[in-house]
Amino acid sequence: MPDISVPLATYTGWNGRHPEMGAPDQLMGLMGATLPFAPTQSAREAVGDLRLSIAERYPSKADYLDRVTKAAQALVAEGYLLEDDVQTVLEQASHRYDLLSSHVPAAQAVGG
Repeated sequence: MPDISVPLATYTGWNGRHPEMGAPDQLMGLMGATLPFAPTQSAREAVGDLRLSIAERYPSKADYLDRVTKAAQALVAEGYLLEDDVQTVLEQASHRYDLLSSHVPAAQAVGG
């Protein structure tokens, strides 16, 4: 899916367990996590994130959406996505870009 091939975050298929739940050394399978990329290089460097920021990956929202369009069209060509669903994929990608390209990394939000 375009969320994976044109990412705005790191996605996992698991989550760590909070110690208060018990068994903190075990993972919670089938409950994935989304770890957003920092919006800019300076925000990334401020928190020591080694992953490229959204701005470093995509020079503009238009570039990001163009890549999402190409990824979605490839899925249509391969029979994994319906042409009628491409617009929905683009709308969702646009919303996620707006949300994540303006987010403040957690370490900065708490003064770290």
